Amino acid sequence: MSEFGSQLRLELRHRIRPMAGRDPAERGRTTTPLELLYDLTYVVAFAAAADQLAEQLGHGVIWPALGAYVFAVWAVSWAWLNFTWFASAYGNDDVLFRVATIVQMIGVIVLTYGLPVSFEAAAHGESPNNLLMVIGYVIMRVPLIVLWLRAASEDPDHRRNAISYVLIISAAQLGWLLTAVIPLAAGVTVVCLVVLALAEMVAPVIATERYGFSPWNPGHVAERFALLTLITIGEVIAGTTSAVGTLTQESGWSVEAVLIASSGLVIAAAVWWTYFLVPSRLVLEEKPERTFGWRYAHLALFGSIAAIGAGLHLTTIAMEKGGVSLLGIALALTVPLATTIAIIFLVWSVLMRSFDLSHLPLLLVTFAPLVAAVVVGAASHPGEPLDLETPGSLTALSAVTGLVALGAVIEVVGHELLGYRHTLRAWQKGTAEASV
Repeated sequence: MSEFGSQLRLELRHRIRPMAGRDPAERGRTTTPLELLYDLTYVVAFAAAADQLAEQLGHGVIWPALGAYVFAVWAVSWAWLNFTWFASAYGNDDVLFRVATIVQMIGVIVLTYGLPVSFEAAAHGESPNNLLMVIGYVIMRVPLIVLWLRAASEDPDHRRNAISYVLIISAAQLGWLLTAVIPLAAGVTVVCLVVLALAEMVAPVIATERYGFSPWNPGHVAERFALLTLITIGEVIAGTTSAVGTLTQESGWSVEAVLIASSGLVIAAAVWWTYFLVPSRLVLEEKPERTFGWRYAHLALFGSIAAIGAGLHLTTIAMEKGGVSLLGIALALTVPLATTIAIIFLVWSVLMRSFDLSHLPLLLVTFAPLVAAVVVGAASHPGEPLDLETPGSLTALSAVTGLVALGAVIEVVGHELLGYRHTLRAWQKGTAEASV
């Protein structure tokens, strides 16, 4: 058979194929259409979590809403990470793998239906975990258990590692189910959820140290995380579109409306620009052992980026329903953006295994406009809900969003000026220390 015929067979015939493991050293491996389809369900999940956060903040519920949001983002992101880890090692794109992936997508949607219940429960002092979310989680992860069992059967070189993942995921699922059905005090349940989450993250590290790595591809993993980051940044664009659409319906197009629209898009572009100044693929292909800490840092990053979208959605709620001060909007925008910038620095630090203190002045300069945005929010009609009919309110809102965008731009410019030299210096220092 010709090379073209072999490629055509691979592309068009998805019969049962051996699941013997991919080549972890393969360079240039890219994301498959199936993985891209799978990621689309996470657009819905992140959007739902961000919308629920904004709705609760609009009602004045802060800490319970943040707790439910952290739980939701962790649950969604962790399930995604588990699938991505497996697919990088064993994604053979045969019919069984495709069907198992599609079933997991159904689970993501079911879990998403449970998010409103989770946020409402948290607002009333109850556990954010609920049976509907657990059912969705089970649908997401039982197919993954089956896939790991298949890998254990067909890849004897990595069988012990695969079986360890089967046991870890199965035990975790039992734990999540029990916390949803056993009537415990809310505080006790929350403690159990935290312990379960930490155990799920720690157990794979221990299993890998004991049984070795599965044959995942570091370059492929880097691309997959980058793509989910892009999807999450889409929440910022969606939030901007919603806020500006509401503003123009209320007051028509104006200079302030254009500034707010531009600021939202600049924030999204700046987060994208900053993230991709971290050379994840280049470094992980050379130092794959750094992947574990690097991937865990992304769990917080996905949540902080989506929270920027929640802040923009809160702006929409403030204009449509009232009840939210400009200070509340300023905090809802500046806190997640500042957190995002700090986490990207953490991702860089974990990746390079270097904590470069010379980044701190740049962080301080970046945060200065964010602090100014909060000051403007606090000074503009303090204690009163945002009302576009009040003179100066629209100008103050545009000033807040403009200052937030300015902070994001300063971060990009600073990294463009300093990032290359700092990253090269950190790499050379680490290489020199390793050779000693």
